[in-house]
Amino acid sequence: MATAFFLLSKIGWFLLKPLNSLLLGLLIWLCCRRLGWRATARAFGVVLLLYGGAIVLTPLPELALRSLENRFPADQANPGTVAGIIVLGGATDSGAVAAARGQVGLNGNAERLTTAVALHRIMPDRAIIVSGFSGRLQPSGWNEAEITRRFFEQLGVAMSKVRFEAQSRNTAENARFTTGLIGRDGAAGARPWLLITSAAHMPRAVASFRAYGLPIVPYAVDYRTEPRHVVWPRDIGGSLSLAEMALHEWLGLAVYFITGRSAELFPAPQ
Repeated sequence: MATAFFLLSKIGWFLLKPLNSLLLGLLIWLCCRRLGWRATARAFGVVLLLYGGAIVLTPLPELALRSLENRFPADQANPGTVAGIIVLGGATDSGAVAAARGQVGLNGNAERLTTAVALHRIMPDRAIIVSGFSGRLQPSGWNEAEITRRFFEQLGVAMSKVRFEAQSRNTAENARFTTGLIGRDGAAGARPWLLITSAAHMPRAVASFRAYGLPIVPYAVDYRTEPRHVVWPRDIGGSLSLAEMALHEWLGLAVYFITGRSAELFPAPQ
Protein backbone atom coordinates (compact mmCIF):
# COMPACT_ATOMS: atom_id res chain seq x y z
CA MET A 1 0.00 0.00 0.00
CA ALA A 2 2.81 2.42 0.87
CA THR A 3 4.53 1.70 -2.44
CA ALA A 4 1.29 2.22 -4.39
CA PHE A 5 0.74 5.53 -2.61
CA PHE A 6 4.30 6.60 -3.40
CA LEU A 7 3.95 5.74 -7.09
CA LEU A 8 0.54 7.40 -7.44
CA SER A 9 1.75 10.53 -5.65
CA LYS A 10 4.71 10.85 -8.03
CA ILE A 11 2.59 10.34 -11.14
CA GLY A 12 -0.12 12.68 -9.87
CA TRP A 13 2.37 15.39 -8.99
CA PHE A 14 4.06 15.15 -12.38
CA LEU A 15 0.71 15.90 -14.03
CA LEU A 16 -0.25 18.64 -11.56
CA LYS A 17 3.00 20.61 -11.45
CA PRO A 18 2.10 24.12 -12.63
CA LEU A 19 4.30 24.16 -15.73
CA ASN A 20 3.35 20.59 -16.72
CA SER A 21 -0.35 21.17 -16.18
CA LEU A 22 -0.24 24.40 -18.18
CA LEU A 23 1.49 22.62 -21.06
CA LEU A 24 -0.95 19.71 -20.84
CA GLY A 25 -3.88 22.13 -20.85
CA LEU A 26 -2.42 23.91 -23.87
CA LEU A 27 -2.05 20.61 -25.69
CA ILE A 28 -5.67 19.67 -24.94
CA TRP A 29 -6.81 23.12 -26.11
CA LEU A 30 -4.94 22.70 -29.40
CA CYS A 31 -6.37 19.21 -29.90
CA CYS A 32 -9.91 20.44 -29.25
CA ARG A 33 -9.47 23.25 -31.77
CA ARG A 34 -8.07 20.79 -34.29
CA LEU A 35 -11.05 18.47 -33.82
CA GLY A 36 -13.52 21.32 -34.04
CA TRP A 37 -14.75 21.03 -30.45
CA ARG A 38 -15.22 24.75 -30.05
CA ALA A 39 -17.07 24.78 -26.74
CA THR A 40 -14.52 22.51 -25.08
CA ALA A 41 -11.68 24.54 -26.56
CA ARG A 42 -13.17 27.76 -25.19
CA ALA A 43 -13.55 26.18 -21.74
CA PHE A 44 -9.93 25.03 -21.69
CA GLY A 45 -8.82 28.40 -22.99
CA VAL A 46 -10.56 30.19 -20.12
CA VAL A 47 -9.09 27.79 -17.56
CA LEU A 48 -5.60 28.25 -19.00
CA LEU A 49 -5.90 32.03 -18.92
CA LEU A 50 -7.21 32.10 -15.36
CA TYR A 51 -4.73 29.54 -14.02
CA GLY A 52 -1.72 30.95 -15.84
CA GLY A 53 -2.73 34.50 -15.03
CA ALA A 54 -3.10 33.70 -11.32
CA ILE A 55 0.44 32.32 -11.28
CA VAL A 56 2.21 34.91 -13.39
CA LEU A 57 0.17 38.10 -12.95
CA THR A 58 -0.84 37.97 -9.27
CA PRO A 59 0.95 37.52 -5.91
CA LEU A 60 -1.14 34.42 -5.12
CA PRO A 61 1.82 31.98 -5.32
CA GLU A 62 3.78 34.00 -2.78
CA LEU A 63 0.79 34.44 -0.47
CA ALA A 64 0.02 30.71 -0.59
CA LEU A 65 3.64 29.85 0.23
CA ARG A 66 3.94 32.53 2.91
CA SER A 67 0.92 31.18 4.78
CA LEU A 68 2.77 27.86 5.08
CA GLU A 69 6.08 29.42 6.08
CA ASN A 70 4.48 31.65 8.72
CA ARG A 71 2.63 28.76 10.39
CA PHE A 72 5.48 27.74 12.70
CA PRO A 73 7.61 30.72 13.72
CA ALA A 74 11.32 30.00 13.95
CA ASP A 75 11.56 31.43 17.49
CA GLN A 76 9.49 28.51 18.88
CA ALA A 77 12.60 26.36 19.07
CA ASN A 78 14.50 26.01 22.35
CA PRO A 79 17.48 23.76 21.58
CA GLY A 80 18.46 23.43 25.24
CA THR A 81 15.40 21.36 26.14
CA VAL A 82 15.33 18.78 23.33
CA ALA A 83 16.36 15.13 23.30
CA GLY A 84 18.05 15.40 19.92
CA ILE A 85 17.80 16.64 16.38
CA ILE A 86 15.81 15.17 13.48
CA VAL A 87 16.69 16.55 10.07
CA LEU A 88 14.53 15.54 7.13
CA GLY A 89 16.02 14.62 3.77
CA GLY A 90 15.40 16.52 0.59
CA ALA A 91 18.54 18.69 0.67
CA THR A 92 20.69 16.51 -1.56
CA ASP A 93 20.96 16.67 -5.33
CA SER A 94 21.25 13.86 -7.86
CA GLY A 95 22.78 10.74 -6.33
CA ALA A 96 23.88 9.55 -9.75
CA VAL A 97 25.85 12.75 -10.42
CA ALA A 98 27.31 12.72 -6.90
CA ALA A 99 28.52 9.15 -7.29
CA ALA A 100 29.88 9.72 -10.80
CA ARG A 101 31.75 12.87 -9.77
CA GLY A 102 32.71 11.67 -6.31
CA GLN A 103 31.48 14.89 -4.70
CA VAL A 104 28.65 15.92 -2.41
CA GLY A 105 25.80 17.68 -4.22
CA LEU A 106 23.21 19.80 -2.40
CA ASN A 107 20.10 21.54 -3.74
CA GLY A 108 18.10 24.62 -2.77
CA ASN A 109 17.07 23.04 0.54
CA ALA A 110 20.67 22.86 1.79
CA GLU A 111 19.81 24.88 4.92
CA ARG A 112 18.30 21.72 6.40
CA LEU A 113 21.78 20.20 6.63
CA THR A 114 23.81 23.34 7.33
CA THR A 115 21.47 24.24 10.21
CA ALA A 116 21.80 20.74 11.65
CA VAL A 117 25.59 21.14 11.61
CA ALA A 118 25.37 24.57 13.29
CA LEU A 119 23.08 23.22 16.03
CA HIS A 120 25.33 20.20 16.53
CA ARG A 121 28.17 22.58 17.36
CA ILE A 122 25.97 24.29 19.94
CA MET A 123 24.89 21.01 21.57
CA PRO A 124 27.41 18.33 20.52
CA ASP A 125 26.12 15.85 23.10
CA ARG A 126 22.72 15.49 21.41
CA ALA A 127 21.96 12.79 18.86
CA ILE A 128 21.20 13.65 15.23
CA ILE A 129 18.85 11.51 13.14
CA VAL A 130 18.94 12.11 9.40
CA SER A 131 15.75 10.77 7.84
CA GLY A 132 15.52 9.99 4.14
CA PHE A 133 16.56 7.55 1.45
CA SER A 134 15.35 9.01 -1.85
CA GLY A 135 12.22 10.61 -3.22
CA ARG A 136 12.95 9.56 -6.79
CA LEU A 137 11.03 6.87 -8.63
CA GLN A 138 14.26 5.25 -9.80
CA PRO A 139 17.07 6.23 -7.42
CA SER A 140 20.63 5.58 -8.52
CA GLY A 141 24.10 6.39 -7.27
CA TRP A 142 24.49 7.63 -3.70
CA ASN A 143 21.31 7.88 -1.65
CA GLU A 144 20.50 10.79 0.67
CA ALA A 145 22.08 9.11 3.67
CA GLU A 146 25.34 8.47 1.83
CA ILE A 147 25.60 12.04 0.55
CA THR A 148 24.75 13.47 3.97
CA ARG A 149 27.31 11.26 5.69
CA ARG A 150 30.04 12.57 3.40
CA PHE A 151 28.85 16.16 3.89
CA PHE A 152 28.89 15.84 7.68
CA GLU A 153 32.33 14.23 7.64
CA GLN A 154 33.69 17.08 5.52
CA LEU A 155 32.44 19.58 8.11
CA GLY A 156 33.84 17.69 11.08
CA VAL A 157 30.59 16.45 12.61
CA ALA A 158 31.11 13.74 15.25
CA MET A 159 29.61 10.80 13.38
CA SER A 160 29.23 8.78 16.58
CA LYS A 161 26.27 11.05 17.35
CA VAL A 162 24.59 10.62 13.95
CA ARG A 163 22.05 7.94 13.02
CA PHE A 164 20.65 7.49 9.52
CA GLU A 165 17.10 6.41 8.79
CA ALA A 166 17.68 5.32 5.19
CA GLN A 167 14.31 3.83 4.19
CA SER A 168 11.84 6.68 3.83
CA ARG A 169 10.73 8.05 0.46
CA ASN A 170 8.27 10.71 1.60
CA THR A 171 7.24 12.70 4.67
CA ALA A 172 4.84 10.10 6.03
CA GLU A 173 7.60 7.49 5.93
CA ASN A 174 10.02 9.96 7.52
CA ALA A 175 7.71 10.11 10.52
CA ARG A 176 6.97 6.39 10.60
CA PHE A 177 10.52 5.08 10.33
CA THR A 178 12.12 7.80 12.46
CA THR A 179 9.65 7.23 15.28
CA GLY A 180 10.33 3.51 15.04
CA LEU A 181 14.10 4.09 15.15
CA ILE A 182 13.84 6.29 18.22
CA GLY A 183 11.64 3.70 19.94
CA ARG A 184 14.05 0.86 19.16
CA ASP A 185 16.97 2.86 20.50
CA GLY A 186 15.11 3.48 23.74
CA ALA A 187 15.45 7.22 23.18
CA ALA A 188 11.74 8.00 23.40
CA GLY A 189 11.05 10.01 26.51
CA ALA A 190 9.45 13.13 27.87
CA ARG A 191 11.70 15.57 26.04
CA PRO A 192 10.74 16.48 22.48
CA TRP A 193 12.95 16.23 19.41
CA LEU A 194 13.99 19.24 17.38
CA LEU A 195 12.60 18.82 13.85
CA ILE A 196 14.46 20.59 11.05
CA THR A 197 12.94 20.99 7.62
CA SER A 198 12.04 23.73 5.15
CA ALA A 199 9.52 26.26 6.47
CA ALA A 200 6.96 25.54 3.73
CA HIS A 201 7.25 21.82 4.41
CA MET A 202 6.99 22.17 8.19
CA PRO A 203 3.15 21.97 8.50
CA ARG A 204 3.04 18.61 6.68
CA ALA A 205 6.04 17.33 8.61
CA VAL A 206 4.52 18.33 11.95
CA ALA A 207 1.19 16.71 11.06
CA SER A 208 2.99 13.50 10.07
CA PHE A 209 5.10 13.24 13.23
CA ARG A 210 2.16 14.10 15.49
CA ALA A 211 0.22 11.27 13.86
CA TYR A 212 2.85 8.86 15.23
CA GLY A 213 2.85 10.45 18.66
CA LEU A 214 6.44 11.69 18.67
CA PRO A 215 6.79 15.02 20.51
CA ILE A 216 8.65 17.48 18.30
CA VAL A 217 9.68 21.12 18.35
CA PRO A 218 9.59 22.68 14.86
CA TYR A 219 12.77 24.42 13.69
CA ALA A 220 11.92 25.91 10.31
CA VAL A 221 14.62 26.86 7.82
CA ASP A 222 14.93 27.56 4.09
CA TYR A 223 12.47 30.46 3.85
CA ARG A 224 11.49 31.69 0.39
CA THR A 225 9.20 34.61 1.36
CA GLU A 226 9.33 37.58 3.69
CA PRO A 227 7.05 37.33 6.76
CA ARG A 228 4.81 40.27 5.84
CA HIS A 229 6.04 42.07 2.72
CA VAL A 230 4.99 40.75 -0.69
CA VAL A 231 7.66 40.88 -3.38
CA TRP A 232 5.63 41.44 -6.54
CA PRO A 233 5.71 41.51 -9.50
CA ARG A 234 8.16 38.65 -10.04
CA ASP A 235 9.65 37.16 -13.16
CA ILE A 236 7.82 34.20 -14.68
CA GLY A 237 10.37 31.66 -13.46
CA GLY A 238 10.17 32.95 -9.89
CA SER A 239 6.37 32.88 -9.88
CA LEU A 240 6.29 29.34 -11.26
CA SER A 241 8.80 28.19 -8.64
CA LEU A 242 6.77 29.64 -5.76
CA ALA A 243 3.55 28.24 -7.22
CA GLU A 244 5.09 24.78 -7.52
CA MET A 245 6.29 24.75 -3.90
CA ALA A 246 3.00 26.09 -2.55
CA LEU A 247 0.81 23.73 -4.57
CA HIS A 248 2.96 20.73 -3.67
CA GLU A 249 2.62 21.38 0.06
CA TRP A 250 -1.06 22.33 0.09
CA LEU A 251 -1.93 19.25 -1.95
CA GLY A 252 0.28 17.17 0.32
CA LEU A 253 -1.53 18.42 3.42
CA ALA A 254 -4.91 17.61 1.88
CA VAL A 255 -3.91 14.16 0.61
CA TYR A 256 -2.27 13.17 3.90
CA PHE A 257 -5.37 14.23 5.82
CA ILE A 258 -7.79 12.45 3.47
CA THR A 259 -5.76 9.22 3.43
CA GLY A 260 -5.32 9.14 7.20
CA ARG A 261 -1.58 9.85 7.18
CA SER A 262 -2.22 12.84 9.42
CA ALA A 263 -5.02 13.86 11.78
CA GLU A 264 -4.72 17.59 11.06
CA LEU A 265 -5.42 19.36 7.80
CA PHE A 266 -3.37 22.42 8.74
CA PRO A 267 -1.62 21.86 12.08
CA ALA A 268 -1.02 24.81 14.38
CA PRO A 269 1.66 25.47 17.00
CA GLN A 270 0.93 23.97 20.41
